Amino acid sequence: MARIMDRLEKVLRAAILLLLSTMPLVVVLGIVVRYILLVSIPWTEELARYLMIWTGFIAFGVAYRKKELIYDVILINKLPFKIIERISFISDVLCSFFLVLAVTYGWRLCLANAAQVSPAARIPMSVIYAAIPLGCALCLVFILESMINFLKKRGAGG
Repeated sequence: MARIMDRLEKVLRAAILLLLSTMPLVVVLGIVVRYILLVSIPWTEELARYLMIWTGFIAFGVAYRKKELIYDVILINKLPFKIIERISFISDVLCSFFLVLAVTYGWRLCLANAAQVSPAARIPMSVIYAAIPLGCALCLVFILESMINFLKKRGAGG
């Protein structure tokens, strides 16, 4: 299972890199065209915003898996490891409930906005809103991996 999760993380990191590298290109294109050609491209600002949204939701799961979320950093520096493990497990259970709700209602939001398109880029809003259920589902997968690892460790006498 760890190998599959490592590959998933690698794919997600590549997607994050692609999204993050596209964002400044789009912004620079909008600026250059506006100030050199004196023409405005309205979709550049909108596309950059949507790329930022997608990056954030995808990066959430990767940051969770690497324990790079802010609460992890604070806890790791202050508490003993055994206590951190237990608190993390409880946090995982609570976050799982929230993420299941976010996936469910995020999917409903996608379906409710399937016919709507963004004003400038003409991107279907369901594609933009899909970042919510997809990003939360990816994080949920990594949380389940963490919970399974914790339970296996506890079962092995750890």
